[in-house]
Amino acid sequence: MAINPQQKGTMVHRFTLFVMIVGALVAVLVVRLWFLQVVQGDSYSAMAEGNRIREVSLEASRGKILDRRGDIKDPLVTNRQALSVFVLPTEYEKLEDKEGEVARLAEMLDMDPQEILDKVQGEEVQPHKPVLIKKDVDPETYLFIAERQVDFPWVQAEEMPVREYPEGEETLAAHVLGYLGEISEEQLAILKEKGYKAGDIVGTSGVEAFYEDTLRGVDGKEIWEVDASGLPLRKLGEEERNPGKTVVLTLDKELQNVVEQALRDGMARARTFYDKERGKNYTAPAGAAVVIDPHNGEILAMASEPTFNLEMFVGGIDEQEWAELNDPANNAPLNNRAIVGQYPCGSTFKVITAMAALQDLGVTAYSPFFCSHVFNRGEFKDFPKTCWGTHGNIDFINAIVQSCDVVFYDLGYSFYENRERDGWVTRLQDYSVLAGLGSLTGVDLPNEFEGRVPTPQWKWEFNQGNPDYQRWYPGDTVNMAVGQGDILVTPLQLASVYAAIANGGPFYRPHVGKEILTWQGETVEVIEPQQIGDITSADNELGVHVDGANLEIVRAGLNGVTWGNGTAAGAFAGFPLQQYPVAGKTGTAEVQDKQPCAWFACYAPSSDPQYVVVVMIEEGGFGGAMAAPVARRILEHIFGIPPGQAQGGIVGD
Repeated sequence: MAINPQQKGTMVHRFTLFVMIVGALVAVLVVRLWFLQVVQGDSYSAMAEGNRIREVSLEASRGKILDRRGDIKDPLVTNRQALSVFVLPTEYEKLEDKEGEVARLAEMLDMDPQEILDKVQGEEVQPHKPVLIKKDVDPETYLFIAERQVDFPWVQAEEMPVREYPEGEETLAAHVLGYLGEISEEQLAILKEKGYKAGDIVGTSGVEAFYEDTLRGVDGKEIWEVDASGLPLRKLGEEERNPGKTVVLTLDKELQNVVEQALRDGMARARTFYDKERGKNYTAPAGAAVVIDPHNGEILAMASEPTFNLEMFVGGIDEQEWAELNDPANNAPLNNRAIVGQYPCGSTFKVITAMAALQDLGVTAYSPFFCSHVFNRGEFKDFPKTCWGTHGNIDFINAIVQSCDVVFYDLGYSFYENRERDGWVTRLQDYSVLAGLGSLTGVDLPNEFEGRVPTPQWKWEFNQGNPDYQRWYPGDTVNMAVGQGDILVTPLQLASVYAAIANGGPFYRPHVGKEILTWQGETVEVIEPQQIGDITSADNELGVHVDGANLEIVRAGLNGVTWGNGTAAGAFAGFPLQQYPVAGKTGTAEVQDKQPCAWFACYAPSSDPQYVVVVMIEEGGFGGAMAAPVARRILEHIFGIPPGQAQGGIVGD
């Protein structure tokens, strides 16, 4: 059949259109190929190479922590490789039978399936970060999983470097050493510039946190060629990892052990005594003890009770264990009460009042006083205060020895009466600040509290909205003179005060770091003593200081506390004081709605002070009866004296 001219024209037109479309498509394809191969060729080549190359991070070992001997074979903290099992969140999400697979893994690991689910489905899970399911897996199970990766594509068996504590569950110095944890958002914001990334494990408390930069090593990596399935073919290279540096502490491991045990025993002993005023035994739920070298500020031992087991934090702490540690019913075991516990210090503060009175009130060593058990001077006629005893005629030195409250009430009232001369009632406050109270000691541990030295200005601001309590009354100064009222100190601060007295004036920044070593053991840095104050120096903005002669009077009074009729004489009965004289002060601090807090602060030998010891037992009763025997046990160990039997101290202070 013949094609008419009109049909032929239509066919030609369609064919031409078809050729044009095909041509356009070919042109687009050619341009696209040119763009991909020429313009972006290098980029896609790199991407392809990235699919072929895998980098495996090599985590560097964290630096060791040693006691003052620097014995690498007997560390406080070291490292080990833990056989561990992880779950890969992205692979886990691909599982069709999640419940069945989890049950299979749980059976192998001897775990509850729900425990695994809680870990994998937790709010903090990051898609590309392996989730630790169990550390210290038995070798047989570990190898079974590692060798059958095809059967467990969502599970990873790896060795994980973790902290190891040679003392096991009875971790020594847990609060000082500190624990590790996953980096927080706040920490990451600060440390990101140093190469830290989300999911990194960092020091969270104690030495681990303060010396994080020192202890942290530099990670390395292995570079592998892999096949299409991601299985390794050959190693292409490696960047070596460098372990963190070693930190040598000032702590004496043996002394630390004794201090911790003595504190625990002292608290247990306090609980056996009956509190007549409250009709029950002393609860003694917590306490702290510190031993420092007064000549350089080295902390030889620091204990806080209750304590905790650092092993709980290895590989990440369980949620239930974390909840228990933070349960108020468990008395805050994570708190290092030596530096964060703020307490009224009772009669241990009388050394401040004594120095101020000798310096400013014309008091001498043998100034006469009279204690009738009742203080009713001035405004206190209508509201008298009482002493724990009735001391009769007593001179100033013996007022320190016997801790006579009436004498120190009287001195406090005299300071209040002289408020016009002083501009306000700040004289005792000035001497307190001179001795380092009310401010941080600067110890190389995080989260230290500064305590409180109350002033009229502080009281006015603190009681805003409650005008009846804003005024500074005579009772505020009188209470402060005996370490009561609103004054708060930490055990470490009080140790610094007594170190200054022991030294005859100077005192040093307390510190637990002694030396920094490379991981091979070469010295990088020696941490030198740093003087932070001197109570005999007039070179300060406070306008106060203590003459050496007046300081000697205070020292003489403290030396008598452990002898004869001193408030700690019973606690040191049978102790060889002739050979190892001990100067100290007892304290029994009243706390509203609680039982009294027991204190004892001392230094020894008082003839040539080498050690300062401070013991505090919360709601533990009287300082002479409860805290002083703990200090005695510590000093017995220090001087190699066989343990004796303390008879208890005066029950009034």
